Amino acid sequence: MASTGTQSTTIALPGSAGRLAAAWPDLVIPGVVTLCACMWRIGVPSYWRDESVSVVVGHSGLGTIASFTSRIDAVHGLYYLLMHLVTGLGTSEVITRTPSAVASGLAALGIAAVGRRLYSPKAGLYGGLLYGLLPITSRYGQEARQYALVSAGAVLAAYFLLRALEDARPQIRWYAAYAGTMGLLGWLHLYALFLLPAHAVTAGLWRHPQWRRRHRASWGLAALAAMVLVSPLVVVAHGQEAAQVSWLQRPGPRALYDLGLWVTGDGHVLLLLAVVVAVVVGTALLLARDHRNAAALTVPWMCVPFTLVWSVSQVHPVYHPRYILYSVCALALLGGVALDTAAVRLSAGRPWLAVASAVTVLVVLALATLPAQFAERGPRSRPDDLRSLAATLRQHSHPGDAVLYLPADRRAFATAYAGAFARLNATALQDHETNLQPGSFRSALATESRVWLVQIPPHDHRYRSAASPRDLAILKNDKGFRATDSRWFGSVKLTLYVRRTAGS
Repeated sequence: MASTGTQSTTIALPGSAGRLAAAWPDLVIPGVVTLCACMWRIGVPSYWRDESVSVVVGHSGLGTIASFTSRIDAVHGLYYLLMHLVTGLGTSEVITRTPSAVASGLAALGIAAVGRRLYSPKAGLYGGLLYGLLPITSRYGQEARQYALVSAGAVLAAYFLLRALEDARPQIRWYAAYAGTMGLLGWLHLYALFLLPAHAVTAGLWRHPQWRRRHRASWGLAALAAMVLVSPLVVVAHGQEAAQVSWLQRPGPRALYDLGLWVTGDGHVLLLLAVVVAVVVGTALLLARDHRNAAALTVPWMCVPFTLVWSVSQVHPVYHPRYILYSVCALALLGGVALDTAAVRLSAGRPWLAVASAVTVLVVLALATLPAQFAERGPRSRPDDLRSLAATLRQHSHPGDAVLYLPADRRAFATAYAGAFARLNATALQDHETNLQPGSFRSALATESRVWLVQIPPHDHRYRSAASPRDLAILKNDKGFRATDSRWFGSVKLTLYVRRTAGS
């Protein structure tokens, strides 16, 4: 018939194009759901101090970024360059946080793709959806920091590693893509390199009918290439380590339990228990059903980074849950395997019932996490409320009021809402981000009638320079000034000092 031309074109797609056409709903749905979840009320929470640095430094010139990262935060340098591009579109919360939301959506899509190849299409679909529904995904998908991007990169690296290990003979293209992705991840955040030991376990346990030694050697070369790519950053960051992680504490025996609560939403013990059961069941299924290669990828990905970071931190603290956020992706994958298998077994051979059962579980999970999801999206849900601080300045400051930042070099930690600081004089009592000499500081202070003190103390409240506590003592002990108002906005303290008048 004349119409068969079009039909034959359709039939001719059983290859990669046909597989992609069949697979795209299972891949796209988790990505879209996760993106929508992260975009929901993304602009409501106030910026906090870490985000403030991203916005302020990113919005500055390239020279300022280079200067800032040469002194501190070299580990975030690549992200600041990204933010330099993003803040060219604006500095609102929606604009600056959207890259993290997009990255979370891509991570969910990637989880679906990895799960599809490792176990089944539905396991990947459910794993991606589980990832999108976890409160911790929204928490960092709504933050102007790089942790969601690192998670997306970790999923991409796992996908490339999977493709490399699947081939009977090592293929350079997949190992090269893996090496490049891991190198990029290291530049996004150095602690992403804790994935390399996890991948070493994967490469060691992966069962090949042949060429096993060549695969292990190929992975070793790829890992070495990634380390070489990151080595310049390692050198620079080592010199900044005291300023970067000195505030971290040694994690205790409860760290794993606290990490679980952090993933599922603080206080949701029952939800944490459900996640633990899903992970245990998923792991057991992979081992029992001869999917040991799938277990070799997912279980080390979930367990090794935490185990290593926790162990190292007993001697030299480097642990914070957000530094290993990328391990949550593996947890979601194992949960997807458990959900897919349980739904199929309960359906008694009826595919529609299997899908309905899985969707019911996901809806229950979504409802159970709603309180945590709303809590994450409150105006004051972040550690600092810099928006309220800015509102206080807009309402009560006068043009030309002096402002004193302590420490001087932490100004970027508080000034994300730049408009509120525009009419303050930042050079009256400090030389940009440098403290004045004591005599010069006293002379400058004598000419001011109103001083806004913005204190951004380090996490451990140990100032690296004696200049900050010295200037604070001079201001407090100056009989010509009195503190009229003082408020904490999280860990940032704002105090107004007003010159005494006769009789006051």
